[in-house]
Amino acid sequence: FARAVAASGVPRDEIFICGSVVSNGATGFEEAYAATKKGCDENLKAFSVGGIAYLDMIMLDYPAGDCDSIRGQWKAFEEMLRAGSTKSLAVSNFSPEQLDCLLADKTATVPAVNQLPLSVFRNDLRALAENKRRGILVQ
Repeated sequence: FARAVAASGVPRDEIFICGSVVSNGATGFEEAYAATKKGCDENLKAFSVGGIAYLDMIMLDYPAGDCDSIRGQWKAFEEMLRAGSTKSLAVSNFSPEQLDCLLADKTATVPAVNQLPLSVFRNDLRALAENKRRGILVQ
């Protein structure tokens, strides 16, 4: 993908690039942090082969099993944001309660997006309202 972007000739600032990390199998703060940090580093390495130095968004696919682990995952993401390696943070498949694990720390970065499985046949109006209340867009 990264090489194709480079070969396309399209200027980087005209392309929105989102990476993702799956680390929901990790247990405990430190293990979840380490697994997520590794996933962040792997994303950056994979994109760097095409000269892509930063992502527009990084998405945490699936929350870990408990709040402590979720906070570990989020710490790695916030470090990536502070380092300038991504412009925004997102989550996928987070319930309102799992979002609260992140946002219990009032200094935490609010996810820009929560990607949820929605359709005309499958919708969760409570989840939509709870994300909106937290300032999070649902995709």
